[in-house]
Amino acid sequence: MATDGPPENVVQDQVRSLLESEKVKLWEPPYTTENKSASPELKVLGEKYALQLCIDLGMVENVLESLRCNSLQGLSAKKTFEDTGLATIRINYTSQTKRKEKTKLTTKLNISAKDLRTEIAKLTGMNEEHVKLIMNSKVLKMDRSLAEQNVKNNSMIMVMQITLTEEEAKEQETIFQEEMREQDERKAKISRTRKGAEILAQHGENTDLSNVPYLEIADQKGRPIPIPAVEKKALLLAMTLHEKGRAFMKKKDYASALLYLLDADEEFGKCGSELLNIVDNHAVLQLEVVWCYLQLEQLDCLRDAEGRLKRAQTRLNNCYGENLERLYNLKGNTANEQVLYLRLKLLQGVVLYHKGKLDQTKNHLNEAEMLLGKLSVDDKKVVQLMSLGFTAQEARLGLRACNDDIDFAASHIYQRREEKAEIRRKEKAERKRKKQEAVNSLVAMGYSEKAAAKAFRSANNNLDRAIEILQRSPEPAHLDDEEAGPSNRVEISEETINQVAFLGFDHSAAEIALRRFNGNIERAVQALIDHGGYLPSSLLNSPPSSSSPEDMEIEESSEEKQREREIVEEVLADIPEHEEDYLDMTLEEEREVIIKYKTWLQGSHQL
Repeated sequence: MATDGPPENVVQDQVRSLLESEKVKLWEPPYTTENKSASPELKVLGEKYALQLCIDLGMVENVLESLRCNSLQGLSAKKTFEDTGLATIRINYTSQTKRKEKTKLTTKLNISAKDLRTEIAKLTGMNEEHVKLIMNSKVLKMDRSLAEQNVKNNSMIMVMQITLTEEEAKEQETIFQEEMREQDERKAKISRTRKGAEILAQHGENTDLSNVPYLEIADQKGRPIPIPAVEKKALLLAMTLHEKGRAFMKKKDYASALLYLLDADEEFGKCGSELLNIVDNHAVLQLEVVWCYLQLEQLDCLRDAEGRLKRAQTRLNNCYGENLERLYNLKGNTANEQVLYLRLKLLQGVVLYHKGKLDQTKNHLNEAEMLLGKLSVDDKKVVQLMSLGFTAQEARLGLRACNDDIDFAASHIYQRREEKAEIRRKEKAERKRKKQEAVNSLVAMGYSEKAAAKAFRSANNNLDRAIEILQRSPEPAHLDDEEAGPSNRVEISEETINQVAFLGFDHSAAEIALRRFNGNIERAVQALIDHGGYLPSSLLNSPPSSSSPEDMEIEESSEEKQREREIVEEVLADIPEHEEDYLDMTLEEEREVIIKYKTWLQGSHQL
């Protein structure tokens, strides 16, 4: 007997898939007798599946009998629901000993998800304040009833718990209150991230986001793609939540990552399909959700994976071309994006394996393994490129794009840097041109060029707002920066302006706010947040030294505003600077999955 075959829970998933595809009903004759016991036909079915799956007969028979008994219990639960209205809910969770556990409970469907969470906490011994409930890839909302969220009799719910660290567990008795505070902070991180994303999205409606690379949808060359205004907020929320989830994936915290990714998927769903077909963000998200399912060993969720992988393939084909021809014409190579196809082929193979389709599994794993060999890079060459001043990420992406040729990779990285710099230069020139056109329009209306330029900057490059500012305050009450004496002028570095602009504000608005507050970054940022991304004329037209009402408001900024700023900074801390960060995979995890599933295949065929 082989010892390297799949574990029983995997065999159960395979057998269940075969039963569904063949429409076999174990709870009916010829597999179940009148007195509800197993019939000899069950053994015949077991022999058939054991041969088909190349798995030990005894294990298959145990799985079939377990599934048959579960089916009978489900019928009993259905009758109970029809007679009493009490639904049976299947619960999957991880115990404190890290074991995968399953249990059931009965409840009315008109209760809230919060009440269900309380019952689950009692049943499992978990702290309900640290629990999330997931059904069909959706996080249940605590304030809504089960029925409203399509929870039905015999529904399966996955329980996610934010667990204690080992150090906290050891000190639980002595630092209980402190520990609870820390746990509450962990629990609040998801809502904090969403809040930060919403703040940035709100600024996105009022500001030019070209200075915040991660908030900018671009093609594979880094050129910005126009976004319909109606879709911008949902898109910014989706991208921010997606990046936060990816940050947790890098830490291998897949449980936390999955929660963020599912939230991101919900926001992407609010964007038009036309937009999602021209960018690869949504396809990448689908792959990452399924990857989390795999790493968390949530086999029930892998059933949802097939649909997600189909969507991923469709999105990638629409974005890159079915043979990557669109991508090649744009970039000149396709190597880095092929890591997405490696993960796609691998995950498709995993799903096929759990469906009991071993021959197709083998083909997909072989394709994934071939891509793995093609896309792997030499770690020594990465170190060599880093010694030339490149980052590890640039080195990996460059080597992969150049078939592991270190000389070509160095040239490729230099070229990519120059291309990005040129794109930014053109964008800056275009912004300058549009600004000058707007200023000329204001000058044509009778305003001085200096007043027009200042109003346009303070209006965050919005011509209508600039006109309003000029109409309300046609004559500035204090000298412009250019008219001030040298002793009153504060030099504002481009680095300081970019630091404020990176938070989501327009470059010009950031500059004028910094000049207004003599280079004080904190006050400039707070003023921009308080006033929707641009400073009002009343604040602009008061000398920096005076105590205007707006200054008083800033001086006495509320604790809520301070928290908002901190939340935004937390969100931005996890945002990658490199636009191809999502393609920078070491492929070590992919290698491990290929080895595991090929070992299971080989172990099965040795029987």
